[in-house]
Amino acid sequence: MSTPLWQHPHMASLEDGALRPGGLALTRKVYDRLAVSPTMHILDAGCGTGATGEFLQQQYGVRVTGLDLSPQNTALTTARHIPAVQGTIEHLPFSDASFHMVNCDCVLSLCTSIETAIAEFSRVVRPDGMLVLSDLYRRAAYRTQPCGTNSSPAATGNTTQKIHTAASCHFHTNTHTGGCSSAPVDVQRLTAALAATGFAHIDSIDCTKELKELTAKLIFSGIAPCCPAAHAEQASNATPQYDKHIGYIHLTAVKKE
Repeated sequence: MSTPLWQHPHMASLEDGALRPGGLALTRKVYDRLAVSPTMHILDAGCGTGATGEFLQQQYGVRVTGLDLSPQNTALTTARHIPAVQGTIEHLPFSDASFHMVNCDCVLSLCTSIETAIAEFSRVVRPDGMLVLSDLYRRAAYRTQPCGTNSSPAATGNTTQKIHTAASCHFHTNTHTGGCSSAPVDVQRLTAALAATGFAHIDSIDCTKELKELTAKLIFSGIAPCCPAAHAEQASNATPQYDKHIGYIHLTAVKKE
């Protein structure tokens, strides 16, 4: 049984401990463009070790609650003085309209039903609240803005999207059950689920550059091997480890009144 990457002892040294492409630098880039105020209560759905929640609290003065499937992660998050509960994004243990915003990084591709998860996000977010998520996605025929675009989704509501270059490799979680790379998000299905649950899709930013950079760091640091499928039988049963059609997306949506 392989150890998940997030449990690797050296993973915390990459990307400021955020355990995802772009790390906290990407979180800052995204949240600086949003109308975030200290009165907000944010759910960090799939909080991991709590690095993102701690960053949001310290940088923006918001109140954060974490949720994660792993009891180890919830304990680590709580140790950062962020309340955290164990649970899944498909069955959120929170009351309706509990949060001003939901942050969800690299978790949606791991759930059983995107539609159920998005419906749960809609349930716990207040009217005019926001959903900010990132994940691996299938790039085929989907258009996004390049990461770092200066337009503000909260201010402009611009849904215009631009083509970005394809990636040559992708992040692999290397777990015995397969990870987010084995089921990248279908963004058309995701946007349909958003619309069906009252979210207005504001913008999508392609951050595949950050994905490629993290992949290179994982390989050169020795955390992840270049070719993990060592045997023909494993290779035949595994999702291809380097797929130029898989990218990394950051998406923002607002819940309509």
